[in-house]
Amino acid sequence: MLQENIIIFTDLDGTLLNHDNYSFEAALPMLEFIKTNNIPLIIVTSKTKNEVLRIQELLDLKAPFIIENGAGIFIPMQDNYEMKALGFDYAYIRSCFLKYTKSVQMHGFYDMSDEEVAKYTNLSVEIAADAKKRTFTEPFILKDENKLSELQRMANEDGLDIVKGGRFHHLITLGQDKANAIKHLIEYYEKNREEDLKTIALGDSANDLSMLQSVDTPILIPHPDGTYMNCDMTNLIKAPYPGPLGWNAVLKEYFNVK
Repeated sequence: MLQENIIIFTDLDGTLLNHDNYSFEAALPMLEFIKTNNIPLIIVTSKTKNEVLRIQELLDLKAPFIIENGAGIFIPMQDNYEMKALGFDYAYIRSCFLKYTKSVQMHGFYDMSDEEVAKYTNLSVEIAADAKKRTFTEPFILKDENKLSELQRMANEDGLDIVKGGRFHHLITLGQDKANAIKHLIEYYEKNREEDLKTIALGDSANDLSMLQSVDTPILIPHPDGTYMNCDMTNLIKAPYPGPLGWNAVLKEYFNVK
């Protein structure tokens, strides 16, 4: 298999980034291999544009990326990024969120200070400020999980949905998911190619499920306690370790790197 025919999609938190301190150090060997072999590495995350740009700079990566659970795609141009929106804008999301708070106790990122977001996420206050700059979705803490079905019903009536990420629930556009955004990017990469790409995706949580189901090689990263999300796919590969250590190990085996 030619490496130039491969494209890799990766979640960040708990996958490429360590759950506790957001480090990707353990993945550096395979990150270097991917870079050396010009394999597209596409970040697919619940994070915001500003957060991903910061991470791409640390990774020395300039590639398309998908933010806020598939709500928006950013493609690098000469001096900036072109955005493709796949979800409702943040103003509509927040107006619905405020309506739901009349009957369901929930605390969104917009309602939190930078310091409060930093406390919940273990991010620095500076990066927490970037996490609050939403374009399409609202992460939130649900005070009573028993209210989830009621909240889901209200959201669906407004063309919205609720997904669970690693730490938070997210209010998103109905039908929006990582798989739909990935499909757009696969078409973007295949546009000028004669052959189909081989696609790989790595993720660890429920909001990664559609992404894993939409690629040739789905790779499931275990949670920090070593358990795996319930994921029934015949071609699923399970990484041996959580976070970037498992990310590195499973890709090393896939590419047969000594």
